[in-house]
Amino acid sequence: MGYKSDVRISLSINGFQELSNYVDDFFEKNNVDEQYNILHCMDVSHSSKDTVYFGWNDIKWYETQPEIMAIVLGIDHLKKNEYSTRFIRIGQEYDDIYQCFTDGNKDKNIDVEYPSMIRRFDDSYVFRCMDKTHDQER
Repeated sequence: MGYKSDVRISLSINGFQELSNYVDDFFEKNNVDEQYNILHCMDVSHSSKDTVYFGWNDIKWYETQPEIMAIVLGIDHLKKNEYSTRFIRIGQEYDDIYQCFTDGNKDKNIDVEYPSMIRRFDDSYVFRCMDKTHDQER
């Protein structure tokens, strides 16, 4: 069975595109079959005019696996290239929560939502916040 986690990531639209490109390049350089690209099979995905919120439920988030390594290294790449990132992984153990948030200059005028959780992700809350921000800009 293995240890499973829930993962959520928020990025700007441009940050998500940069992550997608990074993951594609990673797969090509490392001869990883594209069928393992987990960006193509998200359990949760929502976007607004400026941001993308996405993630997976009950995923084996082992950073040694190439499909996970590509995402983790891609997020590091985003940080180094001044994109804002919001990442939370909730493991099965009660105290197993990893959070990593950065604000980058490329996204300084974009409100990238933080994932909301109460020991589980509150996706609908983030969707409402994203949609409300978008409605206020009209």
